[in-house]
Amino acid sequence: MSRRTLTLILGFIAFIALGLPDALLGLAWPFMRTAIGQPLEASGLIVLSGTLGAALSGFFSSWLGRHLGIGRLLALSCTLTGVALIGYALAPNLGFILLCAIVIGIAAGATDATVNGYVAKNFGDRLMQWLHASFGVGITIGPVVMTLILAQHLSWQLGYTIHAGLQLALAALFFVTAGIWLAGKKSSAALQQEKHAADHHDTSMMHSIRDIRIWLAMASFFFYCGLEYSVGLWTFSLLTENRGVSTAQAGLWVSIYWGMFTVGRMVMGTIAHKFAPARMIVFGLISAALGTTLFAISSDVYINLLAIIIIGFAYAPLYPAMVSTTLRRVGIEHFNNAMGLQVTGASLGIALLPGLIGWIAGQTSLTLYPWLLLAITAILILVSWTAHRLPESQQP
Repeated sequence: MSRRTLTLILGFIAFIALGLPDALLGLAWPFMRTAIGQPLEASGLIVLSGTLGAALSGFFSSWLGRHLGIGRLLALSCTLTGVALIGYALAPNLGFILLCAIVIGIAAGATDATVNGYVAKNFGDRLMQWLHASFGVGITIGPVVMTLILAQHLSWQLGYTIHAGLQLALAALFFVTAGIWLAGKKSSAALQQEKHAADHHDTSMMHSIRDIRIWLAMASFFFYCGLEYSVGLWTFSLLTENRGVSTAQAGLWVSIYWGMFTVGRMVMGTIAHKFAPARMIVFGLISAALGTTLFAISSDVYINLLAIIIIGFAYAPLYPAMVSTTLRRVGIEHFNNAMGLQVTGASLGIALLPGLIGWIAGQTSLTLYPWLLLAITAILILVSWTAHRLPESQQP
């Protein structure tokens, strides 16, 4: 097996590891909050802490990758995640959990930006879709393991401890294989970037953030990731409180929504060689607008299910396709910085937009929620269109 293939496999493993802890909180929180004496809504503080940690590390990920190397950075990220998950299991109070959430966010942001950048530079668009399907595998496995533990009437602490052990084992794997990342075969884009860096030195972060293309890239990830998380967070409440769907059905449909990410990315990974990433983005945005419109205008139970399936499938290729088009949109000069700043934008979208939608719905009515999704989708379409329609003189 070639070193190039090994680095790709390690990248897939890194994204499985990235997804493993993401959905654990939803299952464990009812038990955790009882143990530490917190109200239901305190979970929002944990989510906010984690996303702000990811935003911070996304900003510095380019610098970290250059100084540590990808393998050592992944080893450090998995070590931090494993230790923080043990912290969850032992946490005496909410403050300690918030600190652990920040650490997990910092580790996740660095992994996300660094591996995305590596695959974008060295592999094709099809493998970018499969990389993000790997994340879907991780975010599916995590809840399954926790559910099996809780179903056996074992403690939620055991679930976090098992996941911590997995992260620490992966940290050892990445440490041992750290040197492999430096020897993989480079694509023409990677060689071109190295030549540019040799001629012009590394571009500073301050220089990059003065470029309008960077702000459009951050805005695209801000609105997309805010939408993705908002659908997962608020759909259950809308279905059960306003549209007469049973708790079991609503829970299943939200699971189907998340499951469509893995299915959609596997499908797109199979056919990606036939469609450019820009076309995948157009397909995803138009389909998302269609599904969200159905969700907004109809309260019929089965039309709602169809809408959720369409939205999940439409969202599936967007993040990896947006990553794949980064080099074309921002140019070689800003590529490394853009990868980190896009993660920062994504993290801020997750941190802010779901809460804003919840606040507006709380001040008015939850029935407004799908219309807010539609409005944000329209903004995302406008931002994406603008980013891809800059004058040729401004394109890399």
